[in-house]
Amino acid sequence: MKGTVVSFDKEKGFGFIKGDNGEMFYTHSEHSNIGDFSVLNEGQQVDFIPVEGNPEKERIATNVTLKF
Repeated sequence: MKGTVVSFDKEKGFGFIKGDNGEMFYTHSEHSNIGDFSVLNEGQQVDFIPVEGNPEKERIATNVTLKF
């Protein structure tokens, strides 16, 4: 799936991605294929795999990669 980084706290290592389908996804640095998460910025385009998270919370974006 494709999406856009809405926010990312580099110190805490987590943030949110809005999928092209309009759904919000939680992501954490451990869910990515990016070696250095300091390159992940608001508004950046990414590809990811959506997975189910905890009920009543956002789904999770995993295997996050930068889109060039």
